[in-house]
Amino acid sequence: MNTLSPSPRWDTLAGRVLDAFFTAVHEQMPEYDLPLTIFGSAPIQLCLDASFTSADVDIMVLGGDARLREIAAQAGVGRSGSLRPAFGVQICPAPLFKPTPHYLQRAHVETRHGLKIVVPHLRDILIGKMHRSRFEGQTGLVSKDLRAFQRVREMCGGHPTLDEFLEDLAAMEPSFRPPLDGSLNSFRFNVEDALTSVYQHALDIQRDVLIPAARVQPPVSPASGTVAQMLSQL
Repeated sequence: MNTLSPSPRWDTLAGRVLDAFFTAVHEQMPEYDLPLTIFGSAPIQLCLDASFTSADVDIMVLGGDARLREIAAQAGVGRSGSLRPAFGVQICPAPLFKPTPHYLQRAHVETRHGLKIVVPHLRDILIGKMHRSRFEGQTGLVSKDLRAFQRVREMCGGHPTLDEFLEDLAAMEPSFRPPLDGSLNSFRFNVEDALTSVYQHALDIQRDVLIPAARVQPPVSPASGTVAQMLSQL
């Protein structure tokens, strides 16, 4: 898999929804200069498979959430927008997208309709999906996340490989720690399921995460202010 993301195709369904939103934001908030980061399943459709769809196009924003939601609704591309029933942009705060700490180094970045747009690499899109909250009694990945893994690997010649996935997991070492509130660590369970179902590999935390993580400089948490500062400087 290339170091940089494949260039997004804006003529896809997700691309048309996003273009309508970007145009409306630029017209109604011409002063808006914070980056908009596309995550969830939309980058798979934009960069790889135009037929790979999801209910929403998730956009991580660093500010102006309420106004951006208003603009999406007015433009007819909100969650119940007019371009397609129940399909539209979902404005999300930064903590909802948790890729590898170095994701900006391999993301696709461009200016479109006067806005700074970030489309993370597909490896970071898949890592982000590992943070999905688990439901009671869940066994295995949710079907759409498993389908995302399978489709990306099918169209990318087997990438991310097991070694690549483990490399990214080592960079996410803090996410394997037990939550301070005693809640379920959904990330770890999702990772275990992904390794088993996609790679036929049983997770060994010491071998696969802790030892590799100790070999490199401790990463910056994606939720920290440092990443927000890096984004704001794009």
